[in-house]
Amino acid sequence: MRISVLVLFAAMFLVTSFPTAEAAPSAPNKGTIAVVSGIVPAAQKCGAGQRWVPAGYAKHGKYRAGHCATK
Repeated sequence: MRISVLVLFAAMFLVTSFPTAEAAPSAPNKGTIAVVSGIVPAAQKCGAGQRWVPAGYAKHGKYRAGHCATK
């Protein structure tokens, strides 16, 4: 009986003495966001005889990414 109580207290001490993981969300990297936003306008330049179709939902609710389409 005494050994089981001693083991229980030892286990409780070990569990409470280990450091806990304290995670917090990191701040967004504004340098990366600026680079991505700079790429988007360059992708909207289509070749001759084509036009840019922005991303959105097409007929029947199917989502389409932005792309170049023929006129």
